Amino acid sequence: MSDWLLLSLHDISLFNLGLLVVVLTLLIATVNLKKQNLMLNHDLNRLRHEVRAMNSGQLGMGRTISKVVEEIAHVEQCQAEVVTASASEKTYQQAGLLLSRGASIEEVVQSCDIAPAEAELLAIVRNSAPSHRSQTAA
Repeated sequence: MSDWLLLSLHDISLFNLGLLVVVLTLLIATVNLKKQNLMLNHDLNRLRHEVRAMNSGQLGMGRTISKVVEEIAHVEQCQAEVVTASASEKTYQQAGLLLSRGASIEEVVQSCDIAPAEAELLAIVRNSAPSHRSQTAA
């Protein structure tokens, strides 16, 4: 019986040794996984910081682009106003020229596409202008 007992103890100690090897292997694997987890958390935090920085930069760029778009719209509006004013000025110059050549109010309204009241006002201003008086007096 003692041989059987010794064999049993020997089998148990081999089993325990095997368990010890498995436990140590798992412990080493756990330590390595914790190290990897810490490194991955560090990388994740760094990437989050970089994404925040990029988003912040994009917001700044978006604001700048928005301001540029507003400025371009303002310049286009001013340019349109200048073109309109220039066209109106030419229209009034043409109307004045027609009036000085003796055209009627109706002819000026039709030719220059202006309101009758504007044509009448131009005729009044033309007739009361000092340069016009000196030409009619001569």
